[in-house]
Amino acid sequence: MPSTTAAVRLVPLGHTFTPEIPLGPVGNVPLTCYATASGKGKLHGDEHCGLLRSASSVRSAEIPLGEAVGRLCGTCRWPLPADSPLLKLLAAVIDIGTLKIWLDREPDSEEEKAEEADAALALATGEYPPGSTGEPSDETDGEPGEPEEDFDDEAWERYSRAWETRRHHHEHWRRLQTYLLRSNKAVQAFPVLRPWAEPLQVRLAEVIDEERRAFAALVQPVPLVEAAAVRLLPDPEFTPGPEFAGLGADAAKVGRRAWHAWERRASWSWHRLEDNSFAVSSVVNDAFGRRRKGRPEAEAAFEQLVADWISEVRRQVALRSEAPRQLVAVKVPAAEKEPYEERAHDPLTAWEAAVIATYQVAVDWPAGTAALLVPHLIGEHLIAGASTAMPVTRLAVPDSALPVHALLRAWQPEDDEEE
Repeated sequence: MPSTTAAVRLVPLGHTFTPEIPLGPVGNVPLTCYATASGKGKLHGDEHCGLLRSASSVRSAEIPLGEAVGRLCGTCRWPLPADSPLLKLLAAVIDIGTLKIWLDREPDSEEEKAEEADAALALATGEYPPGSTGEPSDETDGEPGEPEEDFDDEAWERYSRAWETRRHHHEHWRRLQTYLLRSNKAVQAFPVLRPWAEPLQVRLAEVIDEERRAFAALVQPVPLVEAAAVRLLPDPEFTPGPEFAGLGADAAKVGRRAWHAWERRASWSWHRLEDNSFAVSSVVNDAFGRRRKGRPEAEAAFEQLVADWISEVRRQVALRSEAPRQLVAVKVPAAEKEPYEERAHDPLTAWEAAVIATYQVAVDWPAGTAALLVPHLIGEHLIAGASTAMPVTRLAVPDSALPVHALLRAWQPEDDEEE
């Protein structure tokens, strides 16, 4: 026979359930509570609670949750069966109550405003200090690792602050979106919580939009359009010449690997095309290892190949510069917390996040959807890369006079199977 203790959870209720939270039918669920003989004062989940130590006698009673709220001890834990309806409601209340943490923010100081403005100025010219040769490390998601010896220390520090500012806004924006999307699911599971949740959700949506604008100010629209055009390039034919002799029989294979590494990185990055060349350098470095013979010639040849690819991408962009913008809708996914991982996994690529932040014109947070008015190439890239994690659709309806918000609300993307 299974242990009954395995089917019981000890749950703190006093700090979670407060009088303003509507409980619905779950408010009738009885709790075993302990109190002083008078029956007044706090209700406890443990007869041995330290706050009852001075009581001359303690009595127990079964009290409905709705009546007990407001009197529950903040330190006690109540034993609840694993199938108690209170547990699901508790999880929903926590998901909604967490929103309060992010609402009362201190306004930015003048120093912080100046740092934001300087970060935008720095990143408007590229990812690295002008004239630098630093390349990013894998651990920093495309941001440079250690500076080269010829870096100007002040310039390096300035760009480091700018990268950190952008990273903060990007991650915080996505974190807040995730909290709001989780609260949506909580309200869907317990509609009785809606009157309590909606004011919090509306206020958090305003904070999210502030973060979106701050993040968007630190990415550039032109690289986003160019990244969308990378997919238009066919896989290049790689015919190794004498400049690749140092790679021997692996030259063609290394060339293909270099192309796919650059294409993958450049297609889903918010960086300038030139700032993604480290993807090719990494492939070449791995191929040569410690060998030096023929390496300078191969590196120069690959640099020229990357320059040719970039030129072709920009030619494709110019050919489509007059194409009309597209109105598309996306279902914004929540970041996913992986077991045993400190950071959440974000289903959005850096490019997708930057596009949503830059081109959002409407949002329907109860549905978790956003409308984007994007350059034609970006619209095509979004639709081509649509997935179950982030469905995408064109919103424009011929001859429709409906406003964007109405078109967005009318779209009903299929929900993820994942719960």
